Amino acid sequence: MQFRKNINALRAVAVLAVVLFHFKVGGFQGGYAGVDVFFVISGFLMTGIIFNGLQQQRFSLLGFYASRARRIIPALVALCVGLLVFGFVYLSLDDYRELIRTIKSSLLFSSNFMFAKGGNYFAAPLHENWLLHTWSLSVEWQFYMIYPVLLMALHKMLGLHKARIALVVLALASLAASVYVTNSNPVFAFYMLPTRAWELIVGGLVFLFPLQIGKRTSLMFEGMGLTAILASILCFSEQDLWPGYLALLPVLGAALVIAANTESAFSTNRALQFSGTLSYSVYLWHWPLVVLLYTCGLLGSWPHVTAGIVLSFVLGALSYYFVESRTRKITTPPRAIFKYASLVVGVVGVSAITSSVVKDHPGIRFAYVDLGQPAYVSKLYEQECFANPYDAAECKLGKGEVSVIIFGDSHAQATAAAVQIENPQASLSWARGGCPTLQHFDMHDKELASQCHGFNADKMNRLKTSYHGVPVVLFSRASLYSDSSRGNSYRIYFPGQEHLAGQAFVDTYTAEYTRTVCSIAENHPVYIVKPIPEMPFSIYKGLNLHKRIFQSTSDISISLNAYEQRNRIAVHAIEAAAKQCNATVIDPTPYLCPNGRCMGSKGGVPLYFDDNHLVDSGNEELKGLFKQVIAPI
Repeated sequence: MQFRKNINALRAVAVLAVVLFHFKVGGFQGGYAGVDVFFVISGFLMTGIIFNGLQQQRFSLLGFYASRARRIIPALVALCVGLLVFGFVYLSLDDYRELIRTIKSSLLFSSNFMFAKGGNYFAAPLHENWLLHTWSLSVEWQFYMIYPVLLMALHKMLGLHKARIALVVLALASLAASVYVTNSNPVFAFYMLPTRAWELIVGGLVFLFPLQIGKRTSLMFEGMGLTAILASILCFSEQDLWPGYLALLPVLGAALVIAANTESAFSTNRALQFSGTLSYSVYLWHWPLVVLLYTCGLLGSWPHVTAGIVLSFVLGALSYYFVESRTRKITTPPRAIFKYASLVVGVVGVSAITSSVVKDHPGIRFAYVDLGQPAYVSKLYEQECFANPYDAAECKLGKGEVSVIIFGDSHAQATAAAVQIENPQASLSWARGGCPTLQHFDMHDKELASQCHGFNADKMNRLKTSYHGVPVVLFSRASLYSDSSRGNSYRIYFPGQEHLAGQAFVDTYTAEYTRTVCSIAENHPVYIVKPIPEMPFSIYKGLNLHKRIFQSTSDISISLNAYEQRNRIAVHAIEAAAKQCNATVIDPTPYLCPNGRCMGSKGGVPLYFDDNHLVDSGNEELKGLFKQVIAPI
């Protein structure tokens, strides 16, 4: 198709939105909508190529696939090879082998399936994946494989007019599926082609239903479209369910800009034209830089973020001029397909061999020194653990009479050392990971919910009949169970009230938590520990990578305000229960969050095993916190 400056400028807007969003630049919290704009552009261009070819009876399916491979594969391969070399030098063995798995799925254009299994796109764990952004390339490639075959069939059987109507119906069906699935299964809706296809088809409909409009109307359409896109970027956030009906705003905005086809100041802006030309390569290279800063704890540093954005465009320019623009034009499609398929298979094969070699011969990575993950099991006390049917950690810590009972989820187990530091006698640790301290609740993970119900009921009964007067210390990663983020399988709901949200959920959660605490408080002094701060990623991995790359020791932390925002519901419930049940609240933040920052490490030493479980170094920071529990004994 003929080059259009307004589409190239629109590409620039899309890539800038995505880059600024990923680098956490303030005000661009909806920048992920840039991907939706890319989808519309792609749908418009592909439909034009296919229908023009069909109308002129010169469309080649192999030629289409070959041209798409030429456009996408070389730059993607360059990125994957670069990461393969980078990871060989800098990443830990487990992380490197995970990177290689992602490289293979990205080059085979199936990474969206892989990431859908991993959970919510906006959740912290996936932010450590160096190729997370390739999910959109996989969706596009799957569309490219199916779409031309579908259009060829529709064109042959129905003719141009009816084929256009059929595409309208398909777009509406995909949109309806997107709206429905976004609410019922938001992770699937975000990553998968059936709920994204309508965005690409809308671009195709712009081509198939051209508008005959004057210059003034064109400028009005362009202004309306850009306003809609900017509103999406500036007003939406990670908390909004996406795509669903909300994606209509940037999708229709992009459609209006494309339909306008102007030669305006927007379309002819040199900076936008340059950025649009580099957009694909910039999109490819920016995300690994985001992951690098994120994992090293530098994504909140303006100098590093600025350098990361600039470097994204530098690497994008290098990729464009030395890879994208150097690929030869296709003369014989079968040969081109064989060439690009061989390139993909070759890199996938090298990746698989590399994975096996580094696993069996770790010494071959001579430049790498792994600082090692901290020990999860505490060395500050002796413990004796007992079998149980709930896959829980049920242990006696220390020696002597039981003077304290530690009860909760995995945070109870991980923070028990902080209690034992103050306790000259023994304590009981009852901890079942992933289980809220509630009696009447449900989860979408039915197996986990069943074990949690059994574990909690067993311990509540024991507290009613045994150890009367022994203090009970309650720990819980409560924010996890009240977090309504997409794909959070630990989020609890209440029987018969699955769709409860907002203040109604807060009130119900608080009431149920209060009933549980008051039941324990009938026979025991109760101490409720406010949630332990959670870090955004694995601390030791971040420290390790920072030291390897920057040759310096650093510390990782989050703001106390971020902690308070995440734990707002939990803290409200804790304070309400403490007041009603005459329990005592224990706050770890003065110890772990001095000067408004919650420490993930101190002096280059990780305080956490991963991103949320304290180890001995972290528990020692809490020395003195539990004196009031031990003092009455």
